[in-house]
Amino acid sequence: MFPLVVIPIGYAKAIADYNLAVLPPHQLSCCAAVAGKQVQSKEGREFVTYPNAYHPGPTLCDHLEFALKHEGVSLEVLAALFRAVKQQSFETELCRHIEARPTGKNTRRLWFLYEFLTKRQLPLEDLNRGNYVELLEPKRYYTAAPVNSRRHRVRDNLLGNVNFCPMVRRTPALRESEAKRLEKEAARIVASYDEETLRRAVDYLYTKETRSSFDIEREKPSQKRAARFVSLLRELPDRNSLDKAALVQMQNVIVEERFAEQGYRTEQNYVGESVGMGLRQRVHFVPPRPKMVPRLMRGLLSSMERMMASQPEPVVHAAAISFGFVFIHPFEDGNGRLHRLLIHYILSREGFTPKGLIFPISAVMLQKRQEYDACLESFSKPLMNLVDYTVDEEGRLSVKGRTSGFYRYVDFTRMAEDLFRWIEETLRTEFRDELDFLVRYRTAREKLDSLVEMPDTARNRFIQFCLQNGGRLSAGKRARYFSALTDDEVRGLEQVIQEHLMTLPSPRSR
Repeated sequence: MFPLVVIPIGYAKAIADYNLAVLPPHQLSCCAAVAGKQVQSKEGREFVTYPNAYHPGPTLCDHLEFALKHEGVSLEVLAALFRAVKQQSFETELCRHIEARPTGKNTRRLWFLYEFLTKRQLPLEDLNRGNYVELLEPKRYYTAAPVNSRRHRVRDNLLGNVNFCPMVRRTPALRESEAKRLEKEAARIVASYDEETLRRAVDYLYTKETRSSFDIEREKPSQKRAARFVSLLRELPDRNSLDKAALVQMQNVIVEERFAEQGYRTEQNYVGESVGMGLRQRVHFVPPRPKMVPRLMRGLLSSMERMMASQPEPVVHAAAISFGFVFIHPFEDGNGRLHRLLIHYILSREGFTPKGLIFPISAVMLQKRQEYDACLESFSKPLMNLVDYTVDEEGRLSVKGRTSGFYRYVDFTRMAEDLFRWIEETLRTEFRDELDFLVRYRTAREKLDSLVEMPDTARNRFIQFCLQNGGRLSAGKRARYFSALTDDEVRGLEQVIQEHLMTLPSPRSR
């Protein structure tokens, strides 16, 4: 039996023929002598084999039209390709291709994308016939409100611009998450509790989010820094927009004063750790060069505003902007905490989070640290196979070659799927459990006071000691703090705590 001859087509051919250094696109295709389309999935990507009849044709433009039709839009591959081709000869080929089929949907998309990505205008007259076509198919992608390009008769519905343009595919997982309408579930949960319970929950929820966000970074902030972070969380939803000055101010609030910055970083930073006796650096992630940060951040902020105006799915919006921010890593310190603050900002501004409340998402991220790290690594690991860098004896990292395209056109589908899952768990555990606890706590407090009237501090201490010790007050704690109570009083108080506060999934320490 002869071995199967496999011929790369679409993006796979472009990558192979021009030796493109790009992150692997979602789908790569080939054709072979097979009876029907065959799909293999690996690490979140699809490898598709088509029958030989699907071979696009002899030219690069034929393969690019096939890619746009069957594989979707990969801005990173296209941008890298358009830099790699011989400009004059490719533009001649592209013009002939467009003139031969000027009203073809994917022909017009290819024409628009070439001029969009290269900022070069082909020597062609504007198209004056045919219906407008959406650049991204809304059934396949999350899109922004379209802006008509009269020249190409294309509706530009990208989520960003040439400086930063996130892509998110409408996968079955995201469709399923959207259908759950978690924002409506959150509203129903809130409506089922009285105002006093909600008021008492607010302080704890903000404090829990603050503590968890710092714990993820393995930091123990001072009370002053923690209080500043809580204040920032509270006032953030009231900001109409964010710009560079606002981000700098936020960075100054959450880091130690000596690490406050006046603008975006001017040095090459990286995420890594020291290993071995010589403290050699193990590098986990390399952000873009400092000179590229202002342009990328302008693009990110513009993308955020475009999505705010278009109102796509709020969780998708939050994932694209927050993870885009942490991948750009625009500051020396505080990027992770700012990344999570941006999630809250967007969810609040888009009306997903009930007004005046917060979902302690960082608490779930902390509990599922391996999942959170794997989400970040879904981008950083393949990236690190492409970035050429050196680290000198003093730990300074230098990047060689062009890398800005890696961070500009990221596919954030995985991040959106994970963020949806974490929010759902936050809503149904951390958020609801806290509200349930407060209802139980109020009932328990009334019954405790009916047995023994104690100052608030003493009562809260008694509850905390019992919750920490399986529902009973230890002999040592009793001798030190509650020696005035009788045996019957202690047993009665313990019974109230056991009945009303020990039935939660996990006892709380206040």
